[in-house]
Amino acid sequence: MRFLRLFYRHGVLTQLGKIVALLAALIIFFWVIVWIGNPYLDDKKSPNSAAPDWTAPAPVRPSTTFVPPPPGFPSMEFPPPLPEVRKGQPQPVPTRFGLSYSVPSDTNWQPSNSTALGWTEASYGAGSVYGYRYCDEDKSSRLAVVGVTSINGVDIDTAARTEVSLAEQIFTDKAGRKPKVEIRGPFALDVSGRPAVRYTAVVTDIPADDRCDPPRAQFDIVATPAYATAEVMLLMVEHHAGLPKSLSDNDVDTIITSLRKTDQ
Repeated sequence: MRFLRLFYRHGVLTQLGKIVALLAALIIFFWVIVWIGNPYLDDKKSPNSAAPDWTAPAPVRPSTTFVPPPPGFPSMEFPPPLPEVRKGQPQPVPTRFGLSYSVPSDTNWQPSNSTALGWTEASYGAGSVYGYRYCDEDKSSRLAVVGVTSINGVDIDTAARTEVSLAEQIFTDKAGRKPKVEIRGPFALDVSGRPAVRYTAVVTDIPADDRCDPPRAQFDIVATPAYATAEVMLLMVEHHAGLPKSLSDNDVDTIITSLRKTDQ
């Protein structure tokens, strides 16, 4: 205590207090500057901490440039109406491309040339559906679909091969699990005197999200020159296999061989 009184008497303690206060103020000032300069300092990870998980973005399928048909090429805004047929006769389905296909006219089929259908990876018009809502767990379930699409600026073989290759993406589930796909073809066909080509994707080991998913499926594509609206029309037939009431290979062949020039 005597030591402190001597310091007070000579003013040393007062000066030391000022020095300490000044140093404390400087320390606080520099700490604030450092904190403001690096506001994320507290969030900085230690060298031994695990790096955060990072998921690469999904690859984006490159967009294709629209190629119009040649100048003066015939075009139809709407397809002709479905013709009336006698009971039990196949139902013709005319399209905007001057070509028609036929499906059975029984109650299991819903023929249409105004319905659009498909998947995220591919869409089709003039769509007919077989076995709609065959599975109670999925109100949009269907055993088979038939539809058409078109393309310009490529030959029929390139068009068909490109389209049939979409089978893997179509049957890949949301988790990214892929099926096994075997591409068969090309098979040469004749459509009303014009060349056509067919490719078939046989899809097995399909990832199942629910009991409505088929164990296997078949994805058929036929490409042939169109008469209107586009240079090439593609006919698509997709059907679930291995399920009760699934279409047979003969049923699919009958639909494919029905492709023809639309009757005037």
